[in-house]
Amino acid sequence: MSRQLSCSALDCVHNMSGLCSANTIHVLGSGAHTSNQTMCNTFAEKGFKNSVAHFPNMNVTGEIRQLLNNDSIEMSPSIKCESVNCIYNEDRVCMAHNVQVSGPRAQSSQDTVCETFRMQ
Repeated sequence: MSRQLSCSALDCVHNMSGLCSANTIHVLGSGAHTSNQTMCNTFAEKGFKNSVAHFPNMNVTGEIRQLLNNDSIEMSPSIKCESVNCIYNEDRVCMAHNVQVSGPRAQSSQDTVCETFRMQ
């Protein structure tokens, strides 16, 4: 399933102009009842060390296609989700078509939230 994931965590190594360049992201918050109780565990602060460490999870093909085509979203990560109380969670996979991760001043995963979270 193709889904758009936009992200305001500008200091994340996976953030590419507000889109997520990871192949897979992992949202935590198994007991969450609000979006503030979730977080993107895939967040890694920009820098050479994290770029190298997180390279295996980079969607390089999607990044290249995105650079060549600004008319559509080419990067579409799969989303593992532990927030079992969310209406979009199906067997720990997010099924929402448009996902928004927030964390404009994030320095770590704890500073991010999944704004798409909705209680069942």
